[in-house]
Amino acid sequence: MIEQELAAKFIERLSKYTEYNINIMDESGVIIASRNPGRVGTYHAVAERIIRGSEDMIVIHDEKEFPGVLPGINMAIMHEGRKEGVIGVTGDPDAIHDVALITRLAMETMLRYEKQQEEIRLRRNRKEHFLNILTQKEFADSSELRGIARQIDLNESLVRVPIVCKLSAANSGKAETANLPSMERALEELRHGKGHWKQDFSAVLDETHLIVFKTVKVNGKRNFIDYREELAEYLNHIRTWLHRNGAQAVFYVGSLQTSFTQYYYAYRHCKWLESHVREPDEVVFFTDYVREYFRTLIPRQELQRAFLIYQQEMPEDTRMQFIDMMRAFEETNYNLSESAAKLFVHKNTLIYRYNKFKDMLGVDPLARSMDRGFIELLYLFLAK
Repeated sequence: MIEQELAAKFIERLSKYTEYNINIMDESGVIIASRNPGRVGTYHAVAERIIRGSEDMIVIHDEKEFPGVLPGINMAIMHEGRKEGVIGVTGDPDAIHDVALITRLAMETMLRYEKQQEEIRLRRNRKEHFLNILTQKEFADSSELRGIARQIDLNESLVRVPIVCKLSAANSGKAETANLPSMERALEELRHGKGHWKQDFSAVLDETHLIVFKTVKVNGKRNFIDYREELAEYLNHIRTWLHRNGAQAVFYVGSLQTSFTQYYYAYRHCKWLESHVREPDEVVFFTDYVREYFRTLIPRQELQRAFLIYQQEMPEDTRMQFIDMMRAFEETNYNLSESAAKLFVHKNTLIYRYNKFKDMLGVDPLARSMDRGFIELLYLFLAK
């Protein structure tokens, strides 16, 4: 189908280069654009005959052949093997033959271009809608998600992981947007990175954030060991480009997924990392912070029910000493020497403090894993 606006635009442009009268008819045989405005909206019998019949071209030598149709050449406008309409050039058929063929070719070229642009727009709109559902709707309709995915050729069974890229000006803790490169340009560079596959889909989220749902290639196996190295290599290009352009970024890598309905949560894992990880590395993986993530899901009220008595009975200075010790333990995986160094105390001093808390609380987290669970949740409660 040819849109009337497109046909009118074509006639307007062509009128600058030819004096011939040109008509464009739609698939029902009605003139939708013409150099003679008075003919727009009238029926064209030859056009309908071409549309409905097997002929692609009808040449009129005498206006008596078809009432209301002047001598000239009328030809089907083809797109992907289908008759989308008819174009007619009025005049002596022998004199206008080449002009008519060139005119049809120009119209078909313009139609093909407009169809391609419309498909690009539709795909972009579908993609934006798809991304909006994935990131904003917790309980999305799975059939809607999969329907849109089919339209944009996305295979659900592949392993994907979301990566949220937060840009900021180089040597700055804040996102100074005035000094940042164009987000669209940054997105293009991300897509040019080694290992950006056809099944990856990415977009600009806002003036400082990009997102890519990156497929993880594992040679046909669900191997979860090497994907970090794979992602690091993939991000090298955009990281280098940003540094050259006076910008830097932190890349928050969410959880691995194979179901579109779970992508919402994978994206939320990225946003949790952004809001909770202090002094992040350039690439931050959700899997490194799973324990902290699930801790934040525990309601404060539940912790209070279990640990309020310890807060009430523990003096303020003792409580602060306990919190400092536990923070050092968690950062060093309970290594006494490294923890002592972080606390700027001698190892024997730390052992003395540890034994004091061990006797006070009746637990020994260095020796018993069950005690470690208790002591870490107590620390979580007291540190809040």
